[in-house]
Amino acid sequence: MNSTDARIPAATAIAAQPEASGATAALRAELAALASVREPLHVKLRNAIVALIAADKWSAGDKLPAERDLCEQLGISLGTVQKSLAALALEGVLVRRHGHGTFVAGSDSRSSSILHFRFAGDDGRSIAPVYAEAIERRIVDDPEPWRGFLVNSRSAIRITRRINVAGHFDCISDFFVDADRFAAILSLPFAELHRTIIRKFIAKEFNTPTLRLSQQLCCGAFSARIAELLRLRASNAVGITLEVRAWTHGDEPLFLQEISIPPGARPLLLPPPSFSPK
Repeated sequence: MNSTDARIPAATAIAAQPEASGATAALRAELAALASVREPLHVKLRNAIVALIAADKWSAGDKLPAERDLCEQLGISLGTVQKSLAALALEGVLVRRHGHGTFVAGSDSRSSSILHFRFAGDDGRSIAPVYAEAIERRIVDDPEPWRGFLVNSRSAIRITRRINVAGHFDCISDFFVDADRFAAILSLPFAELHRTIIRKFIAKEFNTPTLRLSQQLCCGAFSARIAELLRLRASNAVGITLEVRAWTHGDEPLFLQEISIPPGARPLLLPPPSFSPK
């Protein structure tokens, strides 16, 4: 499935053409600053990307814009972009995953903030790096599981992301919030959804911190939609669904998240029952 916005009202629809995120604008400025340096353009682009990573404009696990989007936004050729990204991949700075895109390599510095994708690393003690790719954002009003929790919501925004764990396997995350109260999420550039922790975004922008969480694991067959997103055959479309419910001030339901974990995944490190927002 292509990354997309679906069923978003015209007034808040996101333009189909590539958008320059804050990081891409910074990359353009960094390239401009290197204009007088006597180096090939692909070397300048390589150095500009490294500078942005060093400045935390992109962090470990973040997805870079697509190659053609970089071409359009930076005004340079596809060959130049590919040469720069290939060099950084050889250096271990970036990870390129066929069909998924290019990500910043390394141990994910946001692991302490990612509560529900804490899979065991190769040594069995550390947390495996994760690479998030937003694949869909849409308004839903059909009778899905979110209705049983967000009981006062007429409709919900569903953000679907593919979470790759250490290049080993993919999970699918469906994140539901009230569409009226949190409509500003529809205005976020789609590329920002690759890296934005929605729980933190709504806490900051709407003063709705997560004050209480519950988690429930269920093993069973996946829906046809989830099976397709995980590229599972019907005969093997089973796994674990982790349902996360969150409450904010006044014990008001805040969001519902459903995480689909395929068979053969790494051990999942669950946080202790108590939770204090950061």
